[in-house]
Amino acid sequence: MLDNRKKEHQTGTEVAGNATSILVAIASYGRGQDHYLERLLTEFRNCRMRVRTVVLTNEPKPLTGAEVRVGLPSPSSYSLPFAHKKLFAENIDNYDLFIYTEDDTLITEKHIEAFLDAQQLLQDDEIPGFIRSERNADGYQFITSMHQHFHWVPESAVQRGGEVFASLSNQHSGCFMVTRKQLRKAINSGGFLVPPHSERYGMLETAASDLYTQCGLRRLVCVSKIHDFIVAHLPNKYNHYMGIPVEELDLQVQALCDLARRGGWKGSMFEPDSGARQFRWSCDLYAQRDDQILKAVPSTAQTVLSVGCGSGRNEAALFRSGVRLTALPFNAVFDKVLRDRGVRTCLGPFPQSLDELHVERFDVILLCDALHLVDNPALWLQRLAIHLKPDGCVIASVPNTGDIIEWVKDWRQGRRRALLGARTGTEVHGVNQHRLRAWCLSAGFDRVKITPVVEGLKRRKWGRGALKALMASRFILTASRGKSK
Repeated sequence: MLDNRKKEHQTGTEVAGNATSILVAIASYGRGQDHYLERLLTEFRNCRMRVRTVVLTNEPKPLTGAEVRVGLPSPSSYSLPFAHKKLFAENIDNYDLFIYTEDDTLITEKHIEAFLDAQQLLQDDEIPGFIRSERNADGYQFITSMHQHFHWVPESAVQRGGEVFASLSNQHSGCFMVTRKQLRKAINSGGFLVPPHSERYGMLETAASDLYTQCGLRRLVCVSKIHDFIVAHLPNKYNHYMGIPVEELDLQVQALCDLARRGGWKGSMFEPDSGARQFRWSCDLYAQRDDQILKAVPSTAQTVLSVGCGSGRNEAALFRSGVRLTALPFNAVFDKVLRDRGVRTCLGPFPQSLDELHVERFDVILLCDALHLVDNPALWLQRLAIHLKPDGCVIASVPNTGDIIEWVKDWRQGRRRALLGARTGTEVHGVNQHRLRAWCLSAGFDRVKITPVVEGLKRRKWGRGALKALMASRFILTASRGKSK
């Protein structure tokens, strides 16, 4: 495969085949993951290409087949991953390909070959990306890059040379590869050689994603050959609460390939990213079943409409209970997942997807973790009310974005925001009980019940009494029409 590669091509990998020269930087803090590090070093030692491996560390290590560079870029122990940037810049004229990886993220020769093949199909400012996976105790594979609000961006799905590529909103995979030409572009952008910093990602993740987020380069994953672009996260420590089964990934990429080749709706119902620090209050598109929400559904409900849903754990539970369920998926990717589970769907933007229902009415309409993210919550509620039966109700889960503790934390860290301001740009609406009630009343609901839910450490101290609503993590909202007796 590599032997037939052209000597020089548009991506700037000037030399091909086994002559490709590669500089690998591995960030390895302390000694706790040296057993993973050794596995990485074995892979690079056995690689048929010309590889120079440099381990970046905070203390000397006796290693075979690798150089050791000791020192932190800043006093923070989390700054170590940023050390690769200076190393790459110093050697930009000496290598064709540059690879950065954490010491527990396994890169193999097959990954390098897949990258080089894919790069020939992409434009100069497009870089093939990877996603990470883990295995649980039974050996099942989970894709841990897919969690919380991170999702495939349907409008990014494109064909290049017969293959399909798409962007994943999660820019972090613990590793990256970049050609000499692209690295030079990144350095010239002024966004690569920067001091250690953290933005919405933590410092560790920011070091590995600056290349895409602030250097003018675009990360595309080859979804039509997705298994060639999955790298193993060796500790296998996140899969019990993060990630999706590989079978669900296969459904998602099939939907992306269909979009790129046949067309269809490539939008999303709303922006799931809250824009807040560390992505808090973002919509969890892969949430596990929410028993508090399911408990709020009346036992007499026979028909349920779920709006803006992702992987659909709540929907699957309702479907199994015998409820006649209809879903308005977040986008076409999740539409594929839901339909595979037997759920009836109406795909499209809001409110056009509602229009497909015509005069159909439901006992319950579910809206989980979306009201604080849409432009006009009262208008959404008003339009949903049209599709309720006379005695039906809307049930919604809404984060308490008016949490005073989080507001104080933001101000102390220089993130100034209004406590209860309206949504602007990527910011969320300020939410408290009073505002939720006002949205419902404006939408024509006159029977409104709001239940504060206190979770985590707050529950021990603030789980009861008058302060419960102020310290709530979220609210469970039930709204219906018909004057109270």
